[in-house]
Amino acid sequence: MSKKTERLIQALTASARQDGEKDAETRAKIRAALVKALETLIGKMPEQRAAELFADIEELAPASAVKLVRRHDLRPEATDALLAERAKAKPL
Repeated sequence: MSKKTERLIQALTASARQDGEKDAETRAKIRAALVKALETLIGKMPEQRAAELFADIEELAPASAVKLVRRHDLRPEATDALLAERAKAKPL
C-alpha cells in the first residue's frame, strides 16, 4: 500500500471517529432535552396521572432501571398502590 493510500485511510478513519463522537454527543443532548421536558411535564401533571405514568414506565423497564426510577424525586407515593392494584388484576 502506498503512503498516500495509508494517509487517506488514516484520514478517513479519523473523520469517521469524529463523526461518531459528534453523533454520540448529539444523541446525549437530545436525551437530556427530553428528560428535562418530561420532568417539567410530570411536575405539572395531576398526582394520579403522574403515578400512572411512573407505573407504566416501571412495568416496561428492566429491574435495574426500576430501582433507579423508584428513587426519582417526582415519583408520587401513589405509584406503589397503583402497581399493587395492577399486579392483583393480572391473570395468572
